Amino acid sequence: MTRGRSPNAALAEAEVIAGRRGEVRLVPGKRGDAFDLIIFEKHRTIFVKIKRSLTTFTWPLEVLHQYQREIAHIHRVPLTVITAREFWVRHPNGTWQFFLIRHDSIIEIRADGTYIPQAVIPAIIPEPAESSPDGDTNFTSEDNG
Repeated sequence: MTRGRSPNAALAEAEVIAGRRGEVRLVPGKRGDAFDLIIFEKHRTIFVKIKRSLTTFTWPLEVLHQYQREIAHIHRVPLTVITAREFWVRHPNGTWQFFLIRHDSIIEIRADGTYIPQAVIPAIIPEPAESSPDGDTNFTSEDNG
């Protein structure tokens, strides 16, 4: 049983994107194979699985939930110092999302394979000035503003 149209257009677009990173080899086979193409960069080899999606993913864990079986298949590819596994998703509007599949995590990356910096919001925690006899902490006025 097939599930939807063949992703020929997505594969063609993915081949162009991958070509910017290095030499590309499409993997002939069935849609259920672990990966669809291989990118040979200067110092590593990347195995890539391509899928289409109707939604954009806000968190990498959403991808894991939606494509659990496909990610489990690509996870079988050995991960070494010179190999990597990536999962690429094409959306109906023509945009792409790229994910690096590690041993224990999924990280969203850019098309060129670089990491997307995660936003860090500093937590400002005021230092207690002194404790009252009943155990309440009093904060100085400098800590409030």
